[in-house]
Amino acid sequence: MSISWGNLSVRVYAAEAWVNLAPRFAAARPEIVDEIERALDDEEPAVRLQAAGNLQVICEAAPDRMWELGARIAARERNDEVLVAYLSRSLRRFSHGETERCESILQIAKGRLGDFEDREGARDRLQECLGSWAAQLQAGQGRTLAREWLEEWSADPARFQYALNAYSSCLRGTFFSRYGAEPEKEAEAMCDRAQEGLTMILTPALGISAASHAVLHSDVSDEDKRAAGKRYSAAEHVIHHAMNQLYFGAGARADDAEGGPGLNNVKVKARFLTDYAEILALLSQSREPATLHHLIELYEHLIPGDPIAVFTAFHAILTGIGAEEGYQFESLGSTAVVKIVKRYIADHRGIFDDQVRRSKLVEILQLFSEVGWTEALRLLYDLPDLLR
Repeated sequence: MSISWGNLSVRVYAAEAWVNLAPRFAAARPEIVDEIERALDDEEPAVRLQAAGNLQVICEAAPDRMWELGARIAARERNDEVLVAYLSRSLRRFSHGETERCESILQIAKGRLGDFEDREGARDRLQECLGSWAAQLQAGQGRTLAREWLEEWSADPARFQYALNAYSSCLRGTFFSRYGAEPEKEAEAMCDRAQEGLTMILTPALGISAASHAVLHSDVSDEDKRAAGKRYSAAEHVIHHAMNQLYFGAGARADDAEGGPGLNNVKVKARFLTDYAEILALLSQSREPATLHHLIELYEHLIPGDPIAVFTAFHAILTGIGAEEGYQFESLGSTAVVKIVKRYIADHRGIFDDQVRRSKLVEILQLFSEVGWTEALRLLYDLPDLLR
């Protein structure tokens, strides 16, 4: 439940008034800082929220005291919304100027994740806040500590999926920052670090997914299968969320291309295929049809960058893990495949002069024809004439 207050919440408005007075008068009137500190001890979360979310207002009048109070909030605050307001609003203002002090306070808050485990949504909100900080510190500023957090969280997506998803969400634009018209060196460095972080998330998640999938298809107890199912779902959820950041950020769907510059010409598409080859290969190991579908649509967007490499990847997904998980039975899958094949025939027919690639194309169409998709069957029968 979100913190709220009404017109008669006098202490809330009093705390807000002290916060508003602090920037102009706290240096000369130290009792204002005392009142803000008193608000942090109030029994009502709404009162504490006014002070915690705006603690930076005393940074000039009482900087040391501000940091002491911040550490106290991180260590003692019992309401997750108040704690998150401090971490995401007030503390964030010092992420560059006082990075080490910020990290010290964040470490305190991170150590308290277990304190909120039994409260609905509380742990998740705190994880999301810490995940966004990890994106800022690891990808944005190259900090070692945040990289260590990412390694810890990635080893247990069932527990830390909200932190991991917040990390990748915050970096959707950063994944593509090197592909702008005139990217700065720092933007390229941030992109490199973000890409490294994404690899750090995907590699263990895929390992956990594969191991859990094996358990689910083995002769073990129902209890073991339930536990494996939870691990599998959490890992694949993290993988799918990471996939979506690339899918939407690249502009694979024109209506959803916000959050990044997108990949809008042949040159940058070719470069993306090279730069993200390892990550795309990792994503192709997912066993979830929804993830594979977005990966296939992303590859469709990238066809002009390297038609042969994309077709090779396209074939491997569809006839490999996609076929194992029944992607050919999905109507969206059939629609996507028919659309891509038609695009290849229209724009890149020459690559099928190679007999091996021609056979792979037939194999794809046969896979979807055999389960009853009429458009795929029609394309298969018309193929000799279309490739003439």
